[in-house]
Amino acid sequence: MVRALTNTTFSPDAGLPSSLFQERYAIHPGETWDEASNRLSRHVAAAEHDEDKERIQEEFYEEISTNRFMPGGRVWYGAGRTRAQLINCYVVKQPEDSREGWGKVISDVIVISGMGGGVGVNMSSVRPRGSKINGTGGIATGAVSLMQMIDGVGDILVSGGGRRLALMLSLNISHPDMPEFLDKKLDRKELNNANISLILDKRMPSTKWIRAVREGKDFDLVWRNNTVATVNAKDIWEKIVTNAWASGEPGVLNGDLANKENNIWYHKPLVSVNPCGEQWLEENGACDLGALVLPRFIVNGKFDYTLFEKSIKTAVRFLDNVLNVNEYPLNEIRENVLQVRRIGLGIMGLHTMLVMLGYKYSSDSAKEFVDNLMNVLKVRAYEASVDLAKEKGVFPAYADEFLESGFVRRALPQKLQMQIRRYGIRNCALLTVAPTGTTGMVANVSTGIEPLFAPAYWRRFYRPTPDGSRKLDKELVIDPLWTDVEAAGQDVSVLEGAYDITPEGHFEMQRIVQKHLDSATSKTINLPADYPVDNLSELWLENLPFLKGTTFYRAGSRGEEPLEAIPMAEAIKLMQNRGPNGTPEGLITESNSMDCPDGMCDITNKPEILSRS
Repeated sequence: MVRALTNTTFSPDAGLPSSLFQERYAIHPGETWDEASNRLSRHVAAAEHDEDKERIQEEFYEEISTNRFMPGGRVWYGAGRTRAQLINCYVVKQPEDSREGWGKVISDVIVISGMGGGVGVNMSSVRPRGSKINGTGGIATGAVSLMQMIDGVGDILVSGGGRRLALMLSLNISHPDMPEFLDKKLDRKELNNANISLILDKRMPSTKWIRAVREGKDFDLVWRNNTVATVNAKDIWEKIVTNAWASGEPGVLNGDLANKENNIWYHKPLVSVNPCGEQWLEENGACDLGALVLPRFIVNGKFDYTLFEKSIKTAVRFLDNVLNVNEYPLNEIRENVLQVRRIGLGIMGLHTMLVMLGYKYSSDSAKEFVDNLMNVLKVRAYEASVDLAKEKGVFPAYADEFLESGFVRRALPQKLQMQIRRYGIRNCALLTVAPTGTTGMVANVSTGIEPLFAPAYWRRFYRPTPDGSRKLDKELVIDPLWTDVEAAGQDVSVLEGAYDITPEGHFEMQRIVQKHLDSATSKTINLPADYPVDNLSELWLENLPFLKGTTFYRAGSRGEEPLEAIPMAEAIKLMQNRGPNGTPEGLITESNSMDCPDGMCDITNKPEILSRS
């Protein structure tokens, strides 16, 4: 019998990467974790009635200070500040096809970015290049030219010392400017401040697209029900797949599936995603994010579902309160957000938890466990929102048609549907899995639902030389979980990294998680450097109908990378060759692989070492 790991305590003083916490989230130099937990709890509890504030603040504090619940990064940064902007990202209204409309969307991007939010924009409302402009007699320059303007805003912000623009630009796959969109990003290497994605929509749903690709059919590029051009689906798909294999872009968003499962289908359609792709949103929608830290629920070697359910209920209340205390960048965003009250509760540390329980990430037992865990999260979160509706009222845009959404009918038990019919619900949607990159590093767990990058890897860095130049050097890094696994008597193969898991295994985990989410999940499908591009094409098509978005990363596809995963068999041999001090020859340091979770971080001078509590 495999013995589970028991080192589950969260000790900020012992294990918190304090410089990262101080740099990103502390409100003043020297603020402790406990002080920050109090600050967040007090700020967000301000949404409660006076007689409830103290009690609710205590409940929030207990979940945050123990690190069972990790609010999104903007909540950590903004709470307690004047004009506190606590939302991670937004999707703005599709631009009106006029000078004023273009000016408005550029202005919105500047305002939101200036307040620390990421921005998603669907450009499909813009008439294609070459269209006649009746008012002036001119010719339209098309959707891509507006994208270039917005991308230029990013250049100005960065050159002025500001934050890099977090931007998602998307276009329906049947828009006439789609070939130019791909050409600008993929062939001419433009639009570098944005992630880009094509949207499969009602006109071209995933099933129709897959059939067109496999049969090599042509399809129409259409503007206002008029065919502008015809292109071959297989040719377009080959370009998409080849570039995703080579550089990770473009993404493909399943807008048809997202809208079939849209809980407010009767009120507003979902038009695009945020920059990381985990949150499908209506126009003027917002990402109100937080995650349950799964390793914190392991008690005496078992997952404590009673504690988990308690934390879910408090986390839903916390995120619902955020919507009331947030300072919104635009009035139209505030009006929409308070109409639909969308929140995004997710999870982090999934792989860390699985290792602690003795499961391999790719094993059938792990998948079964995660399936059950996500079902508990889904049901308890919706129950918590129903309870809030009884106490505080339903979201204003609620109607009985909510119960006819594809997600509610497919994913929620009949008993829960009956409760919603009777009492309504507080939030239009509740569940998403964000990447949790920095917050995962602060919590010292694996990020989101991603596996560890690798249990052992080479890390490259520039070392200063006596003559004042720099030399590229490397060091061997072993994740500290290795020692914990050995101490628990487990087989170290339980520590399989992202490239030890097959692409099929990555997809399987994403599909399991996705079926329990009313929104989407951020997940990278890691590909070995030699993975055949034709295999990717077929695998992607096979999984496309079941996922609301997909992202790939092939090892080595972005040139010189700081981290090089060591295959598990080789890592075991290295660890068997330990010296007198118990470490492999050449080992300089131990570090959690989440300090660069996807292996794409910049190569720097000697990097900061992160330890695991």
